[in-house]
Amino acid sequence: MLTPSIIEIRGLDSYYRGRRVLDGIRFEIPGNQVTVIMGVSGCGKTTLLRHLVGLKPTERGRVFVDGEDLGGFGEQKLQAYRSRIGVLFQSGALFNSLTVAENIGVPLKVHTRLPEETIRIMALIKLNMVGLAKFGDFMPSQLSGGMRKRAGLARALAMDPEILFVDEPSSGLDPITAAGLDRLIVELRETLGMTIVVVTHELESAFHIADQIVVMDEGRVIAAGAPEEIRAADDPRVRQFLSRETDLRPPDLDDYLSIILARNR
Repeated sequence: MLTPSIIEIRGLDSYYRGRRVLDGIRFEIPGNQVTVIMGVSGCGKTTLLRHLVGLKPTERGRVFVDGEDLGGFGEQKLQAYRSRIGVLFQSGALFNSLTVAENIGVPLKVHTRLPEETIRIMALIKLNMVGLAKFGDFMPSQLSGGMRKRAGLARALAMDPEILFVDEPSSGLDPITAAGLDRLIVELRETLGMTIVVVTHELESAFHIADQIVVMDEGRVIAAGAPEEIRAADDPRVRQFLSRETDLRPPDLDDYLSIILARNR
């Protein structure tokens, strides 16, 4: 059975200092599923994510959330949308001057009027969800990289978001820690019915967690579909990405010898 789309992107373009970064991006994000956006570094994944979370201005008629035009949202409506989403940034983006529990409580302080004690209890509940219940009073500098990522995920979950955006969850992590984060993402979708959008270039992680995969290259979508459809794609650039073939041409031995001889003359 098809799942209704919660976000629809229709011909999204984006520019940075006059250079086109996104070129006619068009696909849909179904609700209650994990959509993975993948591609080589610099292909436009993070720029696309910034549009989807409302951090980068979007033209009217390009991105729709539950049928409403994100580009037409005023400040009040944009804030309401942001209260529905959670974002795990690539670095975790924790505030170094706050304890881990205080970091998790930040969204609750911004968007609610709950008492401090209630916010702390809710923060500890979220930390327990990601396996960090004993670390609420630690400072971010006292945590490992993987623990900071999980703490960032707990903060992204603080408001019980309908939509969770995750930027490069496995970046810089060892395989065991990365696998733990993958499992957490799948559990969130299975137990809470959450809509999750993950930006990554990690192939193993992508195929493990995804219900839908979108492959980008040079600011364009070159393939989109279920994992098995992406594996069977005949687009040469998709095949190159999946087989991890380099763009670099091996050095020609004759050219190399010619250079050496020219230098020695």
